Parts: sequence; structure tokens; C-alpha cells
Amino acid sequence: MAGMAKPAKKTEKPAYRRGPATPDSPPDVSAGMDELNLGRLTLNSAQKTVPPEMRRWEKNILTPDGRPVVVVCAVEEGEVVPHGLDNDFMVGLINLCFEAGVPNGPFTTTGYAILKAAGLPDSAQYYRAMQASLRRLSKAKYSVDEAWYRHQGRAGEWLSQEFSQISYLAVRRSSTGLSARSVIVVQLGVPIVESLRAGYIKPLDLDFYRSLSQPLVRALYRQLDALHFDETTENGLVKEVTAPLLGWAVRLGLFSDRPDNILRSLQPAHDELLNRGYLGQVEHDGRGRQRTIRYVFAGPPRTDHPELAALLTQQGVKEGMALRLSATFPERIEDALRKFKHYLGTARKPVGNPAGLLVAMIKSPEQYDGFLDIPSPPSSGLPPKTPQVEEAETQAPERYLERLDPSERQAWALKQLGLLGIMKHLTVAERALLGEALSRGAADASTLVKQATAASFSGAAGVLEYVDELRRALSTHP
Repeated sequence: MAGMAKPAKKTEKPAYRRGPATPDSPPDVSAGMDELNLGRLTLNSAQKTVPPEMRRWEKNILTPDGRPVVVVCAVEEGEVVPHGLDNDFMVGLINLCFEAGVPNGPFTTTGYAILKAAGLPDSAQYYRAMQASLRRLSKAKYSVDEAWYRHQGRAGEWLSQEFSQISYLAVRRSSTGLSARSVIVVQLGVPIVESLRAGYIKPLDLDFYRSLSQPLVRALYRQLDALHFDETTENGLVKEVTAPLLGWAVRLGLFSDRPDNILRSLQPAHDELLNRGYLGQVEHDGRGRQRTIRYVFAGPPRTDHPELAALLTQQGVKEGMALRLSATFPERIEDALRKFKHYLGTARKPVGNPAGLLVAMIKSPEQYDGFLDIPSPPSSGLPPKTPQVEEAETQAPERYLERLDPSERQAWALKQLGLLGIMKHLTVAERALLGEALSRGAADASTLVKQATAASFSGAAGVLEYVDELRRALSTHP
């Protein structure tokens, strides 16, 4: 086996050694985010430059579940495919979208804010680069064949998508081009926004990302960091990534089919990630076009909230998911844990997948606002509730429902039952009966949702049992 550059000794390479804050690398919060599909697919070539006539590329890659898929990028005459700094600007826009609250429509920002979010210097050179990059990101059209993962609750599906990374762009600039005060209105592509809102994201150490020296180093780090997370493994993380060298070059958007040239291009990036302590080892094996490359991570991804991640792993949540949740929703975790432990202590039936329930409570807290008031005896280890505590726990969802008119209350209940997996088991006729029962007050929206939520905590068997009970009730009281 031919080894790449040896990593430094452990005493010489602290994990994630960051560069100093400088005017060229503006200080900012380190707890950034990245959308997992974008991180894995590398829609922007990692090359610093590409041939000016390059208007299309097509690549065949493997999804995390091992399926071969095709990704195509195409631009119109006179344009060029995204590359180089476009990765940095896209990372910046994703995090600005988070700061704006992941709106359904466009959000407004400034030229300076985008440069700062991308970690690039505040200079005329980079404002010109930003102007060209925003144009490329809005003009390039992507076709993704069953390679875009849509995350839904505890499950998901692989979809085919056609989109641009920027779906709407409006720029107010002076005659000299973009500047710090330029007002920029931008909307990310619909699949990207939907994925962000669904929580299909991972932490990205922005300080570390921004401190890396070249676009190729940053693109390689972003790709590896996305592949580091894998929910199919025992702890939600992989310790290493191995790939055919030619396939790896295709994934990164390196337009060469000569193994020696590819390794020569990657060598500086390998050295930097080894010396900075992100990678523990890089190796390549084989000869010619059969050569493979292997990356070994130096340790788990960083988190700014290790104590919150530890609280989640103590409840059986996989380490990878715990890191993602602690970075994405740090403000939700303690409240979710309190509700989670309360439910475990008061549930009538054992919870089939406690860790899955906790993850769902953190990702979608609005779906679990009313479940604490399900009548059930307290566990022997819990002190008796005071009237004030009981009232606070039981009245919050009722107060919300009291503000709704009957049609809104019916719509709310049907939506919640759909999210809980109840509606898909009912026939069209049964759904009509349920809607009618809700509209005339024969069925109580709050009670139905509480009962369905309790049933869902017992897994598929609990859901089916509840569906049978609901059918009997609908047939008895048509």
C-alpha cells in the first residue's frame, strides 16, 4: 500500500486547530449548518477554475445506501458551471437563510453579510467574485435522479429533483457593481428550503471551514464532513471513507481522468487536513485506474454543545444524531428531555423506540404540545403533582384549540392524525365519517390527537390497534 503523507503525532496536532481571527477571516459563531444533500452531492466543482466553455457536466455517484445515481448540471450559452468560491458563497447563503428563520419566500441581506458568512475578505476583488458567483448559482440548473433525500419525521424517501440552488435573485447595486451596502434579495431552491425546514442538516464548524486555505480544501472538508454522518451505522457516524479514486474525483467535480493528476491536485488538501487534525490518515491503494483512496477521521465531529449531545446519547440517541440535534436545536433539548422523561414515567404502555421518540420531540416540538395531559397514573417514583403544575400541563393545548373555529379545529386534528400515521390506514369513506364527526362535535379533536399520539409511541402495532378502535367508534356512531 502506498501511503500518503503521514499524520503528525497526536501531541502535535490538536483536533480542529483553528486559524487566528484576522480581517481576512471575520470572527463569527462557529456553530454553522449545512444541508446534507448539498454536502454529499457537491453540486459546485471543487476546482478553483474551470474551462470557460464548460456548460454541462454529468456524474455517476453512489448514495449513502449504495445506489448508483446520476446528477447533471447545465447552463445556458455564455454561462459557465458553478465552481471554486461558489461553494463558499453557498455555505454562507445557507447560514444566512437560517439566521432569517428559513422563510418560505425570499430573504433580504447585504453584500457585506454574504461575504462575512462565506468567510471571505471585505475587498473589491471578492465583491466582484460574489457578483459572478450569485449569477452562476442562479443560472445553473440541476437534475438529480433519485438522489435527493427528503426527510419526513422518522422516515424519508429518495426523490428526483430539478432545481437551481438560487431560485430567485434581486440585486440593488451601484454602477460600479456590488459593494458592502448592496441590498440582495435571495431565495434558495425549493428542495433546499424544504430540506432545511425538515431538519435534514448537520453541524458545520464555520470557523474551521473558513480558516482552510483554498476552495479545494474547503470543498473536500465539506464533502468528508457530510459523509462522516451516517444513520445506518451503530452510532450514526463512520470512522473512515473509502472510494475509487476516479469516482472520488467525479464526486468532487475534479475534471480529470488521470489518477496521478488527481492525487497531485488533492495532495495539498490532504496535507492541510492532516496537519490541522481533522484527518488521522489518508492512504491510497492499487495502481492506475483501479486505485482507491481511504480517509480515516481523527475523531468525531466538533460540537459547541458537547454537554447537550451527551444528554441525548445517555437516552440512547446515536452519537451522530445527537451531534446534529445539539448543534441545530440547542434551545429545545432540555425542554424535550423534561417532557420525554415525564412521558416515560406516566405512559400506559412501554415505548417501542424511546430514542426515536426523543428525536421526534426535538425536531417537531409542535406535534407534542398536548400529549402530556393524557390521563394516566403517575409512576411511583414521581412526587404527586401540584394543582398548578397539572393545570399548566393540561391547559396549554386546550387554550390553543379554544381560539380555533370548528372548521379550523377539524383541519388541525386531521393534520395531526396524518402526521401520526393514522389517516393512511383509513379508507376514503372512513375519512369522510371522521371529518363529519369532528365537524358536528361528535368527536373531540384534542382527545383524538392525544389518544393517537399515545398509540404512536408504542410503534406500528400501537397505531394499528388505535386505528381498529377508531373504526369501531366510527361504525357505532355514524
